[in-house]
Amino acid sequence: MASKRPCVLVHGGWCGGWHWEDVAGRLRAQGLRVEVPTLPGMAERAHEATPETGLHAHIDDVAALIERENLRDVVLVGHSYGGAVVTGVVHRCGERIAELVYLDGFVPRHGESLADILGADFVEASRAAAREAGTPHLIPPMFSVEASVGWTGQRAADHAARMCSQPIATAFDRMHAPGAVTARRSFIACTAQPLGLFDRYIADARASTDWLYFELPCPHDAVHTMPAAVAGIIETLATP
Repeated sequence: MASKRPCVLVHGGWCGGWHWEDVAGRLRAQGLRVEVPTLPGMAERAHEATPETGLHAHIDDVAALIERENLRDVVLVGHSYGGAVVTGVVHRCGERIAELVYLDGFVPRHGESLADILGADFVEASRAAAREAGTPHLIPPMFSVEASVGWTGQRAADHAARMCSQPIATAFDRMHAPGAVTARRSFIACTAQPLGLFDRYIADARASTDWLYFELPCPHDAVHTMPAAVAGIIETLATP
């Protein structure tokens, strides 16, 4: 039997590699190799943040990991903001990627930035939040844990305490993604309390024979609310 594919799991905004701890642990227990990088300027790498730390720096970092570790036939997964990162990575080292997976994630087009996708209200709100925090190049967490994860009380407070600021340049770097993607693509939609941010990607994935489409009946942060189901989908895709 062929060995299972290595997995690279890319976290979303205002998080770090810690976000994948449960899912990664489940996959490793099944014998898979799993990499869970923390993106530059975030979580334990917060000290690396500069005004220039943006989406391109995050793409470079994950692509460098894949190349440095000589990973091939990779299952590359991006959650939320991580979807933008994996989109850039697959255009950097596509020959190493077998499965490209978006978990309720952004799929920016060539030349598009997250600011373009999220709109002027988000841009102004993020700039205002950064100014108010006294860190013009960093956006403090801007969403409710209750909305994203569905938790309340102390559990939500503990989760919120682990969140970190997001380099603001990640919103303005434009995607460099020319040409076709050869990896098989999957979209996993979280259907409870939908944020509405991913509707166009869901519609495209459901309508296309080129995509695999999955649904999980949970809020946006399925990594925490349905880790067994998320790990199960990834393990299936990692099994040739």
